[in-house]
Amino acid sequence: MIRLAAALVLAGAAVAGSAQRTPAPTTTDAPLAFRIDEGRNINAFYRQGPTAAHLLLRAGTDPRILVGFPAGNSGVALWFEKTDRPVTWALDEAPTGRAMADARGRPLRGITAHASVDARELRFRQGLGTSIRVLRDYELLRKAPAEVIVAPGAMPGMHGDGGSVTWARDRRDGAPGYWLQLIGLDGTQVSKDGLRAGPSGRIAVSITAGTGETPLTPLGGSTLLTPAARPDERARNALQFLSYREKYLAGSWRFDTYFGRDTLMSLRLLMPVLQPAAVEAGLSSVLARLAPNGEVAHEEDIGEFAVLRNEKEGRGRVATPIFDYAMVDDDFMLAPVARAWLDGRGRARAAAWLASRDASGTRRGDLFARNFAWVVDRTAAFAADPAYQRLSRHWPVRRPCLIATRRW
Repeated sequence: MIRLAAALVLAGAAVAGSAQRTPAPTTTDAPLAFRIDEGRNINAFYRQGPTAAHLLLRAGTDPRILVGFPAGNSGVALWFEKTDRPVTWALDEAPTGRAMADARGRPLRGITAHASVDARELRFRQGLGTSIRVLRDYELLRKAPAEVIVAPGAMPGMHGDGGSVTWARDRRDGAPGYWLQLIGLDGTQVSKDGLRAGPSGRIAVSITAGTGETPLTPLGGSTLLTPAARPDERARNALQFLSYREKYLAGSWRFDTYFGRDTLMSLRLLMPVLQPAAVEAGLSSVLARLAPNGEVAHEEDIGEFAVLRNEKEGRGRVATPIFDYAMVDDDFMLAPVARAWLDGRGRARAAAWLASRDASGTRRGDLFARNFAWVVDRTAAFAADPAYQRLSRHWPVRRPCLIATRRW
């Protein structure tokens, strides 16, 4: 898994070293396409315009195809039944952008790639198109809500002799949803139950995946980093894939969305080499998710995960985001990070930016003041009498979040 830690490594290198520096590309129009192989996983990334996707092919005895989309923290995945021996994938054609439409003609954005595997037969266990949060839970627990499960549609003899199989569904609230299709290549036979190799003895498929979730606006090239950043191609690529004007993402594929503490820590470490608009985009993403009392949001439920939770909790099938404010330390991090920017490189822009308004119509300066007032209130006792007994107390303890550490 790629975490925003890749960005932190880039920041450290940028500040500490004196190696040759090269400017980042000056346009974000060209596709961002790169590959990182780790352990049993092939990770192939593609981003251009409104399309961003992370294709993962997992080898071993529990093979899997997964495509994660930053749009709506959504994804599609196909788990295969356990194999008798470890199998190995090959990415024969890297992902390219694909615009498509669902059964009602509504746009989906995604990718197409070709892959093959050294197996004579793979049987399907479960295909899903939904929120990344649901895919994570299925990976760990092998369970998914009944509302997101659909039967595959197989079309023998279509798309050439090999046939195809498709998992397609609307989002739970009826919005454009998710699409995953495999087409048999080189004699591979596709049915609703699985894949069977042709004469070559290898399974070869075309993989097409798409999402109808609202796309994000890419940050990259010279709009993201200054020429002072070190030319570490892998770190740059990872950082770019996780960077958008609306927010920075915590990591792909499992955390393709906003996390407050990750955002603030990464902004502070990367600040010397981030472009001004990139710093302000990160700060704006934190301000946009502040609680009415000024607390910083730790994470967000968006897309279909928000729909499922809102429905379960009696608010109906609506995609209204739900923010988690349980984290304590990020509430106290916003002020020092803001000061580092507004008292430093951002000073000349500070007055105009603080007077500007976010999507809700609230001035950014007023949003900062909301958080600062919360911090002052929570630390007043310690400020008056600085003893350890008056340090800010933690809120009621919640159960820890269980994160799988295997089969990433």
